[in-house]
Amino acid sequence: MALPIANAQSTVAVKILSGAGVGPSSAPGYSPDSITLVIGLNSTVTWTNDDSSVHTVTSSTVPAGAASFDSGYVSPGDTFTQTFTVAGTYQYYCSVHSWMTGTIIVKAATVPEFPSAYVASTLFAVMASVVVAVARLGPRSFRLP
Repeated sequence: MALPIANAQSTVAVKILSGAGVGPSSAPGYSPDSITLVIGLNSTVTWTNDDSSVHTVTSSTVPAGAASFDSGYVSPGDTFTQTFTVAGTYQYYCSVHSWMTGTIIVKAATVPEFPSAYVASTLFAVMASVVVAVARLGPRSFRLP
């Protein structure tokens, strides 16, 4: 089983769809328009503007303790990247095209507990293996000179 490299993160990609700036019928405009992140695992998002219009990625609500964000104008073909460090729900929109909205849910990283039942069952299995090995080898194998 491979373990993740320390501090390795994957970036989540969000597209600003071609035609997103045409009108409300093109809503939501961001794809996907709702994502869930885990701090330290995939807490960075990069938006790519695949439309022919300029757009923004502007926060409308952020959790307590989090900073608002605003990409400024993102020209066609350009990107905007934001890393999220506070758990909670973030709502964002395009300040040029108000019908374009998105949601980001950020969850805190959790450290899995090491289950004591696993330790107990592993120790039991090791002890049982030793008992079986001793029984098969017989008492003569363990005499002192």
